[in-house]
Parts: sequence; structure tokens; C-alpha cells
Amino acid sequence: MYDASNRKDIRRAEKEARTAEIARIDYLKAAMSVPQGRHWFHDLLERCHIFADPFSGNALLEAYSKGERNIGLFIYGDIVNNCPDDFVQMIKEANARRITDDARNARDTAAAEHAGGADPGRDAEEYDLDNADTGDYAQ
Repeated sequence: MYDASNRKDIRRAEKEARTAEIARIDYLKAAMSVPQGRHWFHDLLERCHIFADPFSGNALLEAYSKGERNIGLFIYGDIVNNCPDDFVQMIKEANARRITDDARNARDTAAAEHAGGADPGRDAEEYDLDNADTGDYAQ
């Protein structure tokens, strides 16, 4: 049983808290040391909208967004303070993925336009079903 007036109990609790903090930071460093971990943390930070303004005009939605952002900023602070080089690498990898995705999307859009103007965001089967009742398959 913990007794806040007992100096031994206080020291034991402080030691347990330090040990837990060290373990948490060690886990973060291990995860950020591999590409999969950096990718996972980057996706998490993006979902938390840490660089977005939470203003929405809707108080409840804004409160929810601020809660997401608060967690993201906590994780961001841990990453930047404990593994700054891995943070920089994470951003470089995310930018490389974004450039690759943008190039792929541009190529797919160009191919769809060249193939007859079909909407590249929809597959051919869905396109045919939408136009089946009119018999008009050209746009």
C-alpha cells in the first residue's frame, strides 16, 4: 500500500516513474530508427493534424480537433526532442512518397484522359454501370 507520507514509498514511486519514462523513450527511438516506424509515426502525426488550424466554426468539432492535435503535438515533441535526426529522415521519406504518389496520379490521369476521358477516380466497371441505362458510353 502506497503511503504518501512515507519517504521510501515516494522514492519507489519516483524510481518507477523514471523507469517507465526511459522505457517509453527507448521504444520511440527504436521505432523511429526503422523506415516502418518512421512511416507509422508520420501517418499518425498527419492524422492528428498538428500543422493545421483547428478552427471550424463548430465548437464541438473544433474541440475534438484540438484534442487530436494535442496528442499529436505531444508525440511530435517527443520525436523532435529525443530523435531529431530520425525526424528529419521521416520528413524526407514522406516527401519522397508524396512525390512518387503525385507522379503516379498524374500518369494515371493522363492515361485515363488519353483513353477517352473517363474519370480516373472511377474504375471502368462502375463507369459502364452509370451509363448502361442510356446506352451512351462516350463522354
